[in-house]
Amino acid sequence: MNQRFKTALLMAFIMIPILIFGHHYYIFTGFCLLLSIGASIEFRKMLSKHRLLPKWIDLLTIILSALLFLMVLGISSYGINPIYLFLMLIGLMLIYSVMMVFIDEFSYIDFGNALLTILYTSLGFAALAYLRNMSLSIVLYLLLVVMITDTAAYFFGVRFGKHKIAPKVSPKKSVEGSIAGLVFGLVFGTIFGYFFHVFGDNYSLYIYIIVSALLSIIGQIGDLVASKFKRAHEIKDYSNIFPGHGGILDRFDSSMFAAIHLLFILILLGTL
Repeated sequence: MNQRFKTALLMAFIMIPILIFGHHYYIFTGFCLLLSIGASIEFRKMLSKHRLLPKWIDLLTIILSALLFLMVLGISSYGINPIYLFLMLIGLMLIYSVMMVFIDEFSYIDFGNALLTILYTSLGFAALAYLRNMSLSIVLYLLLVVMITDTAAYFFGVRFGKHKIAPKVSPKKSVEGSIAGLVFGLVFGTIFGYFFHVFGDNYSLYIYIIVSALLSIIGQIGDLVASKFKRAHEIKDYSNIFPGHGGILDRFDSSMFAAIHLLFILILLGTL
């Protein structure tokens, strides 16, 4: 039994109960918050390879990322006035603007990287937490599409992949694997979504086909985006917190990216 398989079993052993019972005592919300904090730490560590800044700047960015997670989730799930989110975003701009002016080593590049860290590592996990608060079936649907897509793309890419989809970003990913991932993610997602009515009782089979296809594609884009960051900073994995699988961002890059877009889709469908 190799390390990757052992880690996958351990992750399943921990995550399945958290998913099932996560609506009690904010368990899943707390889990997603921890993932968001861990992801922001990984992202800042990656950025420090090329631009080493004082540790307090990294710590401030990580804290603000966690606060944005709580703010977004509070607005969407618990009725906090959206004006506070607007005020927080203004505050973020002001904080980093002042830092850029008065701290010599804090450049406009660091300004952008800080905002990128906060948005990239908080919104996706907040979306996952919100989907779980809606229902277990809808977050299972999302994870099923993403995981089936990823698994099928990997195995078919290894076996049949000849044409690279983005060789400068992720040399091992192929067009053949991507298409296989899309087909399998679409089929399994449609079956699960339609028969368990994850969007409600008033949606046709065609809606589930379209949404499953979109989520499969978006999940693959999220994976490539994470790979692009790693390639630009010359790292293989964001961390080794999951031996054989890499870090939080390596494991959840597709899910967090797809979760944000599923929320937009649900808004367009009138489910939210």
